Amino acid sequence: MKNTITKNQLYLEYQPLVASLGVEIVNIMASETPEEYKMSLIIVLKDGVVGVNECSRVHKIIKTRMTVQLPPEEYLNLEVSTPGLQRTLEDAHEFSLFCGKRVRVLLPSLQKWVSGIIASTNEDSVTLSNCIVEEDEKSKDELMKISFDSIQKAKLEYIWEDRSHGN
Repeated sequence: MKNTITKNQLYLEYQPLVASLGVEIVNIMASETPEEYKMSLIIVLKDGVVGVNECSRVHKIIKTRMTVQLPPEEYLNLEVSTPGLQRTLEDAHEFSLFCGKRVRVLLPSLQKWVSGIIASTNEDSVTLSNCIVEEDEKSKDELMKISFDSIQKAKLEYIWEDRSHGN
C-alpha cells in the first residue's frame, strides 16, 4: 500500500481550500468528457463526524472555484460524500485520517485478517492496538506495528461496541 493521494495534483490544489473548513480530503478524483467535468471528493472532519452540512459547505466552495476555472459551456458534475462506515482504504495516507477507528487489514504473511484500532501512523507503517487475528480469539496483541508494504487490503470495521454512546 503506497501513499499516492498526497502527491495527486488535485489533492494538492484543493486540500488547503477545504482545510480552512476543518475538513480533510480522503480521496479526490476527476474525469472529463467534451460535455462535462466530473469531480468526486470523499471527506472527513479533523475532529468529528462528517454530515450533510460539511458536505454542503465543501461542495459550495469547490463549485465556486471550479465555475471560474471551467469554460462556461462545460457542465460541472460535483459529488462530495463521506467515507462510509466500512470504507476500503486505498492509500496509506488514509490510515492517518482514521486514527482511533477500528480497521481490518489482510496480511499475506499470516493469510488472515487482523482487526485493531489505529493507534498511530508514520510514513512507513501503522500501529494497531487491541489487535485480534481472525478466527483466533486467543491471539490478542495490545500493539502491532504493520508495514504498509505488507498490507494486501484494508478496510474500516464498524463495531457497535467501539462507538461511544450518548454523543
